[in-house]
Amino acid sequence: MGRAAIVGVGQTVHSPHRPDADYSELVWEAVKAALEDAGIGLLDIENSVTAAMDFYDGRTIANMSTAEVVGSYLKSEARLCSDAIGALIYGWTRIVDGSFRIGLIAAHCKESGGIPHGIENAAFDPFNQRRLDADADVVAGMTARSLAEAGRLDLDRAAALVAAGRRVSETHPELTPLESVTPADIRGADRLADPLTVLDRAPGADGAAALVIVSEDAAPDFDNEPVWVSGVGSTTAAYWTHRDLASFDAIAAAGNRAREMAGWGTAAPDLVETSAQFSFQIAPYATALGWSEDSGVELNSSGGWHAGNPYVVTGLSRVIEGVRQIRGDAGARQLSEVDRVVAHGTSGMAAQAHFVAALERG
Repeated sequence: MGRAAIVGVGQTVHSPHRPDADYSELVWEAVKAALEDAGIGLLDIENSVTAAMDFYDGRTIANMSTAEVVGSYLKSEARLCSDAIGALIYGWTRIVDGSFRIGLIAAHCKESGGIPHGIENAAFDPFNQRRLDADADVVAGMTARSLAEAGRLDLDRAAALVAAGRRVSETHPELTPLESVTPADIRGADRLADPLTVLDRAPGADGAAALVIVSEDAAPDFDNEPVWVSGVGSTTAAYWTHRDLASFDAIAAAGNRAREMAGWGTAAPDLVETSAQFSFQIAPYATALGWSEDSGVELNSSGGWHAGNPYVVTGLSRVIEGVRQIRGDAGARQLSEVDRVVAHGTSGMAAQAHFVAALERG
């Protein structure tokens, strides 16, 4: 099996509402930035893998509207209806098995164009559960209560992590600044689903992200320092009614697979980038991936999902942050001596699926 490296990254500004751009225009903004970062053109792309959500696009086969801008006309193209790190893993396999030398990964979502409650309710069993009119917020509240009953819910700590993530949006050039809030503001906000408030959930956004991934023999042809995808892992847990909602075994398994493939052994990453849609998930997810408050491992220099990334796209935003930190071009967010990063994405009701990529300097 060969190796694969990321040599170009790009994102749009993630905004609560982008009525000025349709899906293809939005994706092209990110793809153009990634191509320019890599120093190549669209015709150089040999294959593409995209991630999008049909429900938010308002059509089936959401990638039909973006095929041309990801360079897939008369070329190999595939799509996942899941978090974009899943698309990265798919594209990574196409490179390491020798099928292609240069690939493009792209993801988009316009949450402003959908009705989250209706979209999330469609994920429930249509015969019994859907008629209860629940959504992801209700299941998140049930999960939080399960953790509380097990003595493992710390909403004050969770609120502090959300407040820190939102602050990153104030200086991140690809995020729309969010209102600054304190942990007390978060705990005192309107109820979402007991014991959670509306600020415990990550805000919705419109945006896209893209990256260029290449084979080991192609990497020397690019000027950027290659960031190697040295390991990947994914897990899909049982449906939410058939598992312990207070368990984080699935994300731990995905992370362990990625680290084992990377050959890191017991070495800790320098940065963990998690995608947690709800506040109480941030610390447990990060812990499952190798972070602890006294470990010296950094957490979410990107701000995480609560800084304002779109659904589906958020995992790729975590990867892009990892690439920039390793390359040393993360701007005001730059950390010192980042050689290894764990990036995480999730999808499905109650975070049923997890995707992890282990990134490292060459």
